[in-house]
Amino acid sequence: MELSNLTLLSGETFDESVLGAVVLRQKGNAPFQSALLHDFDMVVLMLHAEQEKERVLTHTIAGERRTQTVHVGMPALERAVLAGDNNELLTSLMAGEVIWDPEGILGEMRRDILRFQGPLKERVLFMEFARFLHMYVKSKRYIEARCTMDAYNCVLMALYHWARIEVSEAGFFPNPAVWEQVKSLNTPVHKLYEELTVSTETLEQRIELILLACEFALMSKMSDCCSLLLDILGSRKESWSIKELLQHSGLSPLGAELPLVLRKLVSRSQIREITAWADDASEGHAVRYTL
Repeated sequence: MELSNLTLLSGETFDESVLGAVVLRQKGNAPFQSALLHDFDMVVLMLHAEQEKERVLTHTIAGERRTQTVHVGMPALERAVLAGDNNELLTSLMAGEVIWDPEGILGEMRRDILRFQGPLKERVLFMEFARFLHMYVKSKRYIEARCTMDAYNCVLMALYHWARIEVSEAGFFPNPAVWEQVKSLNTPVHKLYEELTVSTETLEQRIELILLACEFALMSKMSDCCSLLLDILGSRKESWSIKELLQHSGLSPLGAELPLVLRKLVSRSQIREITAWADDASEGHAVRYTL
């Protein structure tokens, strides 16, 4: 389908300077479909090099066909692939029909996801490990403060990120419906999920049990999942400040999680921290990180 035909489908006119376009349609009784299709016949994902807002939505109607169009910049789509935090964009990218891809960008992204090797796998593993650790720490703090339901919510999210790690380690890109993937792999995290949600023990006991399992998993997976960060730290002789690390393209989405990962790696002697005089003497010594 040529891009010019898209005007007839959605009622919109698109500039052919867009990088690519994907159409996602309702598929009868398919078991999982994007929530973007709710009350719409079709979703059009339009990829731009850059745009001011992360996402711009437009709604159109042509005859009886209702269309939701999502305009997204390349950085936002790449972030959705790496972080797994926008399932709707991923579903549109992978399940939709590519109708415009003059430079092969969308096709290459799809192939990278299906192959799921090298840099993409490494970055996804680190992203999920960092978020796994973050949710574990939050749950532990909440349970110590006797905020049981908040602890439950956080440990449930910790298991979600652990599940995405298990799928990634098995060589598959984590799908939006990740628990179905994990179930087919028969990994320990699925049994822990069931233990947390359906066990007859008290909620506090279930949370404590899952936190112990999470702590063990974090220690055992640390080296492999953090290879991206270790490679960055070892890429130069000079040590790194936290500010420099967060400016690195591979680490910038992890503002909340990266400090926790660094401290955990230091405590396990995986990396070293060194001190140097801060630029402002009143700030004391600056902490920097290296292998």
